[in-house]
Amino acid sequence: GWEPVGVDLSGGQLRHARARLPVTRGDAAALPVADSALPAVACVLAHTDMPDYPAVIAEAARVLAPGGRFVHVGVHPCFIGPFADRSDPGRIVVDGGYAERERSFRVWSTHGVRARVGAWHVPLADLLNAVTAAGLTLTRTTESGSGPVPDLFALLAVKPVRS
Repeated sequence: GWEPVGVDLSGGQLRHARARLPVTRGDAAALPVADSALPAVACVLAHTDMPDYPAVIAEAARVLAPGGRFVHVGVHPCFIGPFADRSDPGRIVVDGGYAERERSFRVWSTHGVRARVGAWHVPLADLLNAVTAAGLTLTRTTESGSGPVPDLFALLAVKPVRS
């Protein structure tokens, strides 16, 4: 019964999405939405494309109605990125780049999109702390993927109902 709305800075991305759902051009860190107006906000596979994902989480908290849900689904912050050598699917080797938070063009495969556009990394602790710093209550996390080491991480957080 909900009507989703896609938000993106890219007019090109919005042209692709427009046939599937209502869209608006906007910055995820400054949503064109009133305070406490939405029952849910989701970010799916986009956090590595944003320079300040904690600000996006805070903005999601601002627009959520009390009891509203924030859902994050993204590449696993511990095991996906230029710091993670995945050449052996059963054994991921993580280097010191895990702690880097700035945009990186360092990649394991020079043929992927990340070699062209880069990515921002948000370590797991930063991601979870951003959720609680935004005033949301973390209610569930999950990891999954295509092999023995997870490549996806998801969380559900709720905006508390104040009495």
